[in-house]
Amino acid sequence: MAELTPCTPAEFRARLAGEWPVEWQPVWGQQEGLGARFSTLALRAALTVASRSPDGAVDALVNGLAALAQRVDRRRNRSAREFLTQAYGVLPEAELERRVRDAWRHLFRVGVDTEAFFLRVPLDETPAHFDVHVSEAARAVLAEERGCILVSAHLGNWEAALSIVPWLGFHPLYGVARPPKNRYLSEIMQATRERRGVRILSRKGAMTAAPAVLKAGGTLGLVIDQRTSGRALLAPFFGRLARCDRSSGVLLKRQKVPIVMLVCTLTDRPLYYRLELTEVMWPEEWQRAQVEEIVTHLNGLFEREIRRYPEQYVWIHDRYRDTPTAVEADGPARILRKPEMETPSE
Repeated sequence: MAELTPCTPAEFRARLAGEWPVEWQPVWGQQEGLGARFSTLALRAALTVASRSPDGAVDALVNGLAALAQRVDRRRNRSAREFLTQAYGVLPEAELERRVRDAWRHLFRVGVDTEAFFLRVPLDETPAHFDVHVSEAARAVLAEERGCILVSAHLGNWEAALSIVPWLGFHPLYGVARPPKNRYLSEIMQATRERRGVRILSRKGAMTAAPAVLKAGGTLGLVIDQRTSGRALLAPFFGRLARCDRSSGVLLKRQKVPIVMLVCTLTDRPLYYRLELTEVMWPEEWQRAQVEEIVTHLNGLFEREIRRYPEQYVWIHDRYRDTPTAVEADGPARILRKPEMETPSE
């Protein structure tokens, strides 16, 4: 993979001031009132203080929060143990608990890290904080100026990643997100993301807006490694069937746009990241494939990247609730799906 030179600040601002194929929409939660306001102010104050504190103090805070979460959140700890055991087999108890603690630590670290990035890194200095590596296939997507889907997992810092993507030519960029229930917090989060060049689409209804984005040559950003409710399908993930998001496969086939794999990991230097645009799934090559095959291939890519950086992955997702305990012996060609999850004809 080779490096890719970002655009200039003037070019970046010109892109933001240009036309957007889908109108702005509020992606806000519904929880309001004094309690919601107070909790938002308290969280923002805590994150602001943490983001401006010395590294040692931040480490102590993150470690303390991780220890507390590991002690009190039994449900997510149970999910993390199940997930890690599925990925690595039976681990010694001490190592398993250490990995669970690392997952919590990374989750809290991303929260503080993202807030610090948005507060302390001026917009024009964004490219200087990323070591960007782009495969030849990803370069070809940019050269063709065609719409595409960027997919990532809860690996490294997926929030910071969206800040650099528009500078690389993936514009207009729309990120699909489920807002927090707290309306005031969700308003702040949306405004912060959009100042960095990303417009937000609500996960509910995003598939309706997606064709306009992609037909205009825009980019749709999806983080799709969590357990999906509603219209999902069952596909193997670390050797066991899990409920997976099917939208990327459906869009590849219906809109005939490529899927590009994105990985953004933390480095030893605070607020500096390594961003990689790796695999590309071309619609011309995958058009005859079933959606299940596309999702299965993506899951394999996620597995590969997660194994590269296991300490930077959020293992507390409940990936295997209400799913079979193993993949059938004849493999992904016959992925099991519940009747209500049938994919519409393409």
